[in-house]
Amino acid sequence: MKMKSLLLLALMMLLPFAANAEPQDEPAYRGKIGQYKVTLVFYTFNFDKGDVAGYYYYNDRPKTRFKLVCRKNEGDPRGFNTLVLDEYTPKGKNTGTFRGTLEGRGDGFYGTFTNSKGERFKFDLHQEW
Repeated sequence: MKMKSLLLLALMMLLPFAANAEPQDEPAYRGKIGQYKVTLVFYTFNFDKGDVAGYYYYNDRPKTRFKLVCRKNEGDPRGFNTLVLDEYTPKGKNTGTFRGTLEGRGDGFYGTFTNSKGERFKFDLHQEW
């Protein structure tokens, strides 16, 4: 009986950490938006259903994550996908859009990022395992 109580206590102590756990991350894409170094992670990546979601952060501010939600996902016969991802701040404000191509093997993601002021920046990201 004592062992069950200790196990229950240990599980209760870990529960708050599990509630705040991040989705299981896929390999990261690293590169630049304009001159800024960034890391992008897709945590929902189901092309059969058109589901793509994730987040990115500027490497000098890794705790500030911008959520990415897919608005458009179109494949081509070569296996490349055209993606349009909307960016949201941690407070939920839409502040930008990624329009780009995800390479067939998932090795690279590149295109144009437009911020809320209408300014455009090239981005070029490559997958790291």
